[in-house]
Amino acid sequence: MGAAASAQSQMRQEHDPNASFPWWVRYLAKGLGVVGGFVAVFFAILGFFTFEARCIVAVLLQLVFGLLMVALEAPFCCMFVDFIEKIANFSESRGFWQKGLLYIALGLIPMLICFELNTFLGGALIIGSGAVYGFMALGKKADRNTMMASAGGGAPGDHGAWDSNVGQQNVPHAFGQP
Repeated sequence: MGAAASAQSQMRQEHDPNASFPWWVRYLAKGLGVVGGFVAVFFAILGFFTFEARCIVAVLLQLVFGLLMVALEAPFCCMFVDFIEKIANFSESRGFWQKGLLYIALGLIPMLICFELNTFLGGALIIGSGAVYGFMALGKKADRNTMMASAGGGAPGDHGAWDSNVGQQNVPHAFGQP
């Protein structure tokens, strides 16, 4: 019963019309995470055909991180593992900036250990998912009037920080010209 109630509350949260982001942005971040996890696992398996110990460690980490991404973003793929629900609930309670930072780190670590094509391709989508979560953490862009008011140009005729006539009286003259 707990999993069904959790799934229903997650569905309500994902389809909330008052949410700060459109549904497609949230699904883009989740989709990049899931696809990135599977791609990371695929390229990690291909990366085992190497003879460098560093690269084997890197693809082992990439394999673990890819499976972790799938477990965090699509826990229904791992329902047979009993502790995945706890991990998924913990992940869903985190802020966007925490997810973004974690996913960027998960994508970069194997690349920093051994930069090969398979670690790059495996980590790129994970980093992309982290970047989308990072942009979501920044929040929505304000409307034009709010941005103009914060720039100091909210009133008509008042150009604030963008005034082209600021400081025209005290312009130094070059080479003694009046």
